[in-house]
Amino acid sequence: MQWRLFAAQRREKEMENNLKKLEQTIGYQFTAKSLLEQAMTHSSYANENRERGLHDNERLEFLGDSILGFVVADYLYRSFPDKPEGELTRIRADLVCEKNLARAAATIRLGSFLLLGHGEEHGGGRKRDSIVSDAMESVIAASYMDGGFSAAKEIIDRL
Repeated sequence: MQWRLFAAQRREKEMENNLKKLEQTIGYQFTAKSLLEQAMTHSSYANENRERGLHDNERLEFLGDSILGFVVADYLYRSFPDKPEGELTRIRADLVCEKNLARAAATIRLGSFLLLGHGEEHGGGRKRDSIVSDAMESVIAASYMDGGFSAAKEIIDRL
């Protein structure tokens, strides 16, 4: 019993250190650390650790997708006043696609901070474009929820 408590405490400390490293990497310090932890929690990990009552990053991903789309649309609208709507839409889609988000996530080694279930961990989930791009959107949303639009936009602008 004692070893389980020790192992759980060690995991918590390791997670805390990882979150601090991630904050340094993205250049934003969270007031609500739980938001960043949720952004890094894949559904496979949350499902395997139900007793901890963790929330996965899927809802944050949903929000982050919209925030990212808005920031990019605003940038394109202001930067290219003569381009028609259809062309702006195509450019935005190209910029915010899974592949580009995964590239941005790779530049900050986002996959190394993810909490994954055993199957995803052993199946290469840390390097899977779909997982790291979703996590990128989740981080954007978490920063928005924690610090408002300007916090999320600063992270997007840095990437």
